[in-house]
Amino acid sequence: MTEKEYFDSQISSKENGENFDLKELFTKYLKSWKFFLISLIVFLALAVAALQFVRTSYDVTSKILLKNETATIDASGNNLVNNNPFSNSEKVNNEIEVLTSVHLMRSVLDSLSLQARVIAPDVFPETELYGAELPFKIVVDTIYPLAYETTLKIKIEGADSFSITEEFEDALTDSSTSGSSYGYNTYNYGYKIEKPYGIFHIVKNEKTTSKGTEFVIEFRDIDELAHDYVKKVLNVYVVNKDASVINIELKESNPEKGEDIINGLVEMYSYKAFLEKNAVALENVKFIDNRLNTLSAELSEVEMNVAQFKTKNELANVELDANSFSEQEIDYDRKLADSEIELKVLSSIERNLKRGDNESTINSLNVSSSNLTYLIDSYNKLQIDRKSLQRTVPENNPRMVDIRDQLSQLKSNILSSLSTSKQSLRSTIGSIKNRSDQFAEKKQRIPAMQQQLLEISREQGIKENLFLYLLQKREEAALMVGAKQDNFTVIDKAITDYESGSPSKKLFVLIALLMALALPIAIIHLKDILNTKVKGKNDIEKITSVPVIGEIAHNKSGKNLLEKGEEVSVLAQGFRMMRMNLDFILSKKKVQTVLVTSAIKGEGKTFFSSNMGVALASSNSKVVILELDKHNPELIATLGETKKEYGVTNYLNQPFNTITVNDMLIPVKDNENLFAIGLGSEQVDGLESFNSKKMETLMAQLRQEFDYILIDSAPIGKLADTLALSKYTDCCLYLVRAKHSNLEDLSIIEDVRINKKFKNPMVVMNDVSS
Repeated sequence: MTEKEYFDSQISSKENGENFDLKELFTKYLKSWKFFLISLIVFLALAVAALQFVRTSYDVTSKILLKNETATIDASGNNLVNNNPFSNSEKVNNEIEVLTSVHLMRSVLDSLSLQARVIAPDVFPETELYGAELPFKIVVDTIYPLAYETTLKIKIEGADSFSITEEFEDALTDSSTSGSSYGYNTYNYGYKIEKPYGIFHIVKNEKTTSKGTEFVIEFRDIDELAHDYVKKVLNVYVVNKDASVINIELKESNPEKGEDIINGLVEMYSYKAFLEKNAVALENVKFIDNRLNTLSAELSEVEMNVAQFKTKNELANVELDANSFSEQEIDYDRKLADSEIELKVLSSIERNLKRGDNESTINSLNVSSSNLTYLIDSYNKLQIDRKSLQRTVPENNPRMVDIRDQLSQLKSNILSSLSTSKQSLRSTIGSIKNRSDQFAEKKQRIPAMQQQLLEISREQGIKENLFLYLLQKREEAALMVGAKQDNFTVIDKAITDYESGSPSKKLFVLIALLMALALPIAIIHLKDILNTKVKGKNDIEKITSVPVIGEIAHNKSGKNLLEKGEEVSVLAQGFRMMRMNLDFILSKKKVQTVLVTSAIKGEGKTFFSSNMGVALASSNSKVVILELDKHNPELIATLGETKKEYGVTNYLNQPFNTITVNDMLIPVKDNENLFAIGLGSEQVDGLESFNSKKMETLMAQLRQEFDYILIDSAPIGKLADTLALSKYTDCCLYLVRAKHSNLEDLSIIEDVRINKKFKNPMVVMNDVSS
């Protein structure tokens, strides 16, 4: 791999974001395996202990289907509610509010006698007894606030008796021995016990308990208990927004108790609804009865008004009377016409008779009088007989004379009868006219009377219809009184889902395992987040793209310089690998001058330069190390040599060039190819002196005489002296010490790479733990 390829591969890996190393992550965790093990043991122990104290709660559920309205069917099959103006359709949301009311829950808890809590003896943690587990049942009649501060201990004395010991929180009353200051200590089952804190009696249960067993009784505020149930553990909701199915869910540690509470809630909801509907129905009946009484009196008054109106106006039926008046008026007109015609006929007969017309017969048509008709018929018959005799006998014939006499007598009689008949007809015509006028007057008053009667009849009809309607509704309301018909159907009675146990033991253990892993991981990563020091190679690679040429292990020996016989040590192998990496990476370019620097003091520049010189010299290369850290010159001491009179500063400051390289060289013992040149005794301006011609001459001469030149320079974090040496170097090695160098100082070497301040910059990781 060439120098360019190596640097490009390093930069490419950074640009592609290959920063996450799963193996490194697991390695980091494996290093802290003891921490993980301790955390696992602690959390599992806590989980097991918590499961002993935390009681498992189960989901107890029930489903009910709400009907649209309460339907009541009568004997004929009619749905009464459809015509019942006093019933309202109940909405699903309203029913949910009723089911979740504290008042309803309180009634349920009261019916189940949950004001008193019975705790099993000698059980840890304490366990509440319920249902078949109870040796007795406490029925509370009245309870006072003092009861909530009182603890009872009930001891079974025999098959039919028990004793009570009271303990008060304020400890003002001491009744913990043989007796109680509030009455007898020993009671029989069923005996009514009256205490300052309440009135109750204890009923024996079928469950038998051995003599001497003691139970603890604690009284609870039923209102607070109901509130807690409703707000914390009861959940009532609609299963589907398009349906009227309500799901009732309760979380309870005792499944039997939970089922009793939910079933009791549904039953109490039904009973309360029944009482409410029954009360409404009774109020409806009462209201209808009052209204019926009022309507009955009003209806009687209206009917009396109708009767008085008809009597006063001589009416039976307006329409029939109007028709009758019309018919009678027509009849009177007809009679009047007939009477007038008859009168005219009689007048005509009378005129004819008075004119002396004794030869003609008389027309009796339209003559109503039978006597007159008889006389006329007799007269006409004699006329016919006379005319018949005139053809055969003379006028003086006795028979003719007799006939003439009879005709004269009949004529006189007819005229007399005509006068009487005419007078009678005139009287009849007057009477007919009077009656006709009366009927005409009544006929004219018919519309007004009809209107008045219609108004009275309309009022009568309205009251009659309302009276009949209320009678029907009263019967319907009376049928609803006492008729229990729920407005819901129970789909599922209360049932316990034992799979829903909360908290689940498996889940509890799983959470403990997760927390046992999460805590160490969190602490490890928190430690990483808060860490400001470089811990490993990955920290360097995350910040800078400058390649890491190698890692130097921690120096356990405490020696500053590697000695012979230590070639196989980890530290020596690290320096040898460093030398090989340097030759491999920069194989195409002869690396002769290597600058060793760092960001701050104490990162091991002098230690590295010394031992790197030893490693290079061991390959039969002639090596010289320059001590150019004017602020901390420790190279010669690290090599175990004594400083010479002259050094680099003396060489740079000499006016006559009398000091030579040989005057400055210090051979390192036991390393025939390794030499060192000290800083010198003169004070110099590093930036000025290192850029001088003499420095160029010195570096050129050293290049001719040595295979490798190592420069132990000052840190570049705060000083600019080292930058002046960049033009003499072929490579820059930037020392980073594990757990000592700051992460933010790595930006310095990244700046060196970006701005190309040194040739071939590379990082050396120093003091790495094994």
